[in-house]
Order: sequence, then C-alpha cells, then structure tokens
Amino acid sequence: MARKPRLIPLIRSVVDDSIHSSQPDLAFLARELGALVHTASDGRYLEQLNGLRSRAKGFSRWLISDSKRPPYSAFLLVWPPGHVTPLNELRGRWGMELVIQGSLEVQEYQLSDDGLAPTRKRMTWLGESDAIWFDRDQHCAHRGRNLSSQQAAITLHLAGARQARYRLFERVNESVWNVRSRIASINGRLTM
Repeated sequence: MARKPRLIPLIRSVVDDSIHSSQPDLAFLARELGALVHTASDGRYLEQLNGLRSRAKGFSRWLISDSKRPPYSAFLLVWPPGHVTPLNELRGRWGMELVIQGSLEVQEYQLSDDGLAPTRKRMTWLGESDAIWFDRDQHCAHRGRNLSSQQAAITLHLAGARQARYRLFERVNESVWNVRSRIASINGRLTM
C-alpha cells in the first residue's frame, strides 16, 4: 500500500523553497500554499490534522520551520471554537495567515504614530486555502477569530522574524490602551 504524503513536510518545503530574501513575494507564496491546501480538501490529510487538533489544549502554536537568514518562522495555529486573539501587531518585517481548515475573521486596525487609539480599518473573512498578508510598514495591528462555534480551525502563520514577537494592545477605556511587547509562546515543534 502506498504511503500517504505528509502535509507538514509539504508546507515546510514550499515555505523554505520560496523565502530567499527578507521580503519574499507574499502573493506567490499565498498562491502556492493555497493550491496545496486546496488539493488537500479531498480529505487526504484529515487524519494528520485531527492528530494535531487532539494534541492542542486551547489556542496553540506549533513551530514547523524557522530560519536566521533570511529571518522567518512558520507555525501551525490551532484555534478552538470561537477563539478570539487579542489585538496585536507583528514585530517582524511581514506576516501571513493562511487557513488550512475552518474559517477565520481577521480584523485589521490602523495604528497612529501619535499614540491615539487604534481604529478599525477593515474586516476580512478567510475560508480554507485563503490567505491574508501584510508588511510591517503598513502600521497596522490585527486580531483573529475562529468563525465556528463548534469546530477548531487550523491556520498557517508566517512571520518575517525568527521568533514570533508582537506588541499586544489591551483596552483600558474608550481612548486608552496598554501596549506590551511579547514573545509568542510555542507549544512544540512539529517534525513530521
């Protein structure tokens, strides 16, 4: 019997082969990864994704690839049903979120240089194989939400930095926000 292909090594291969500079072609990367996820919609990777979901306890981040030169990191994120992330700004040069399974809402906020409260810029809904990406010079923060109240979602998160660093925005009142720098916690490294 033929051995089933493994999803994570395929994703890792596309990411590692496509990122050759500190500013990769994110549209190309989204198209290639989206095509890979789209071909997986026939259920061939369902067992592997179910295995990852069963390992996750709440929202979890699993490292699948990282590099010093050029700096980047790739994570699989498991989103529990209805999970919402806090408003955050990625500290790398660029970032991308691609839905592997489920659906996600991404709320984007405009940051101001004068310390005023972030203002909502747009909202995007992503289904399986859809991606959203951004450059750091866009001065924006975002938050994500698993649109399903019943099913976990799995996404691929790419960041233009070796460690996932971000600034977290917590609302104190209508016009005041606390801002704290964070290094993302990692639940483990997936080598399969």
